[in-house]
Amino acid sequence: MDLKINKLPVPTWNWLKVNDYQVAIPEEINEASYRINTKDVNLQSVQSFADVSLEGIEIGAGNEFKSISDKNSAKVCAVNVNKDTVVKEPIRIDFDYSKEENAFSKFAIKLENKSELTVIINFKGNPSFGGNDIRFSVAEDAHLTVVEIFDFEDNSNFIDSIGGSLEKIGGLKLMQLNRGLGNVALSCYTDLVGDKSTLDIDTGYLVRGNDRLDINYVAKHRGVSTDSKIKASGVLRDNATKTFRGTIDFIKGAKHATGDEREDVLLMNEGVHNNTVPLILCAEEDVEGGHGATIGKISDEILYYFEARGIPEDMVNELMAQSKLDAVSGRIPDEVTKEQLLNRD
Repeated sequence: MDLKINKLPVPTWNWLKVNDYQVAIPEEINEASYRINTKDVNLQSVQSFADVSLEGIEIGAGNEFKSISDKNSAKVCAVNVNKDTVVKEPIRIDFDYSKEENAFSKFAIKLENKSELTVIINFKGNPSFGGNDIRFSVAEDAHLTVVEIFDFEDNSNFIDSIGGSLEKIGGLKLMQLNRGLGNVALSCYTDLVGDKSTLDIDTGYLVRGNDRLDINYVAKHRGVSTDSKIKASGVLRDNATKTFRGTIDFIKGAKHATGDEREDVLLMNEGVHNNTVPLILCAEEDVEGGHGATIGKISDEILYYFEARGIPEDMVNELMAQSKLDAVSGRIPDEVTKEQLLNRD
């Protein structure tokens, strides 16, 4: 069946073809196999998101994908961090989709007051269809960091959808790094309910060949003095296509809220297709929102500079592309993961 995901909250002209992303969903989807490495936190397997009170949460990919997820038989891997608990070591999760043609996974993360947790997820393999649904609840003065690294093989198709809420002074830091092949859809819906809650999204990507990357981020500001920052930086090569949707939504009553979204895109070839759709919705006057995008090619001056020093254009392209990914990798708040990415062959 065909499914529309990553819908723009307020549609624009249909002929622009940026309102949503259509994907094919197979009839039968198995439970994804994964390996979890954690010492400081206990995880449990439950039947549904309802068992951890996260069923009603809105997610980035949208209600149609949420319905598919809720009906899927895969169990939910749930983690609850108790009040006043700072988990020092990250939870590390490794997926290998080379064993399952169609596979799905679900995670529920609940942080109680003044707790902290970091989750690092690595995805690899070549799924004909892969799906991941993460729902979170961050209580007062709690802080959640999620790092996702997508390193799929050619002809892969994957959907990653995140959604949750932040209470007073609660924070989510989401880092996503897409450096593999295949068609990937990323999304995150964050409800900034509590006053002074914060959202920080930092994404890096390299899309090449005929692959597609589709991104949909929504920051829903409800609390007073909430703050969201959405930053994406990437490279398009060959005949690749990328669509970025970033929505900052200031709800009535979200006084003194601030939001900013930025994208920096490097176009390597004439055949690439880039869509950047920044959107700010405002029902509250006393707010501050900004957006911007830098889209372009490597300048002739830079090429001349390198070539004058014996570095050919092809190598310059590789260096510039890698630098985009390395910049995001260098900001990952985990030395083990950072070293693996920056020192890989």
